[in-house]
Amino acid sequence: MKAASLLTFLFATALSAASAADNASRPGWKLTFSDEFDGKALDTAKWTPSDPWGRERNRELQAYVKDAFEVRDGVLHIEAKKGQAFYAGKDRAYTSGMMTTYGKFSQEYGRFEIRCRVPAGKGMWPAFWLLPDPRQWPPEIDVLEILGHEPGKVYMTHHFRDEERKHKSHGGSWVGPDFSAGFHEFAVEWSPKAVVWFVDGVERFRSEDSVPHGKMYLLVNLAVGGEWPGSPDERTAFPASFDVDYVRVYQPAQ
Repeated sequence: MKAASLLTFLFATALSAASAADNASRPGWKLTFSDEFDGKALDTAKWTPSDPWGRERNRELQAYVKDAFEVRDGVLHIEAKKGQAFYAGKDRAYTSGMMTTYGKFSQEYGRFEIRCRVPAGKGMWPAFWLLPDPRQWPPEIDVLEILGHEPGKVYMTHHFRDEERKHKSHGGSWVGPDFSAGFHEFAVEWSPKAVVWFVDGVERFRSEDSVPHGKMYLLVNLAVGGEWPGSPDERTAFPASFDVDYVRVYQPAQ
């Protein structure tokens, strides 16, 4: 690479990084993790493209595969496709992707946010959620869950054990615009006293019930089928894509 070209490249790279950092700036918060998906492939220094549990859950129909991810034009695309694959002891009729920060990044408390566009269609189940590090369950914080047959409704939930060690959950939902028609920001602000959910900067739900403690890692995935969304039908379009503009995590500024 010629010197002038190298300088141009370095300047553009620095400018892009500075712009991303500026865009991620949030008064009262310190950025601790971010991925703007400005590269050409999934950054495996930040994400592991697999399910750390590696087992079937919720009677879902997909196999999680490593090649379900594509990065282009500053957006990550997690694609669900029709296709045979063996996963968690069964032959599956669909493939899709899950990526997590398990073993790479976890944090107790803070703000966790994603800007994304979800796929529409029965059987689609995109999610952004948090699980404990080291690995266990519950607790679980679901920042975002949307079912493809009702793409204008977001579910916000956290799971915990009560005093008798029984699984409980507390959650709510909010009906807004069609979240498959454009990008929207979903976030939680998690403190020792509460978990508060936001959609496009507006509080939509909060819980003060059995607030979890301890570090949690990030998961972003697109499930296909399962007990809750049901199976895809003849109107569900494949390939389907869960599109992520960025993922950011903050701690309160000191």
